[in-house]
Order: sequence, then structure tokens, then C-alpha cells
Amino acid sequence: RTDFPVQWATTQNNLAAAYRHRIRGDKADNLENAIAAYQQALEVSTRTDFPVDWAMTQNNLGNAYSNRIRGDKAENLENAIAAYQQALEVYTRTDFPVQWATTQNNLGTAYRDRI
Repeated sequence: RTDFPVQWATTQNNLAAAYRHRIRGDKADNLENAIAAYQQALEVSTRTDFPVDWAMTQNNLGNAYSNRIRGDKAENLENAIAAYQQALEVYTRTDFPVQWATTQNNLGTAYRDRI
């Protein structure tokens, strides 16, 4: 993390994605591990220094919270909504139309499922 922070953050993001899509092991544990890894990646991939990576990780974190099994469902959805909204601060319709549309769709799903 100290010597190669960018590579470390990328690895954390990839690890989180692997946990989020993992078919082995306990699904709830996998999602908790994914959330933790995304949060760690965000400690290095900040909006100021790496805005596109930050937005991607925020969107992915939102997906993990949307699917989270543990914790309060309403709180998980609020965390997902907050992450999607943050991603949309960078993923604008003009600059990143595909990512903007994907994140808008994710946000809409979270609003639909909101308790």
C-alpha cells in the first residue's frame, strides 16, 4: 500500500469484484469482504487524485450495498444510493454517457427497492 498505492487500490478493487461475484463460500461473507475492499480502495483512489477510478469504485460499492445480506436493509439501500450519487458527480451524462446511464439505472433500482 505504501510503496505502490495505485496498484494496491486497483488490486483492492479487483479483489472486491471477485468477492462480489464469487460463487463459493458464504454469500453474506463474500459481500462483506467486497464492501471492505471497496472501502479500502477508496482510501487511496480519492476523488481528487483519481476521479474516474473513484467513481467506478463508488458505483461498485453501491452495487455491493444493494445486494448486502447483513445489516439493516433500509440502511444498506441508503448507503447504495449515496454511493451512486457520489459516482454521478464524476460520471456526467456529457463526459461518461455509458457509465452515467449504468449508474443512473443502478440508482433507479435502489430507489425502487427503497424501504
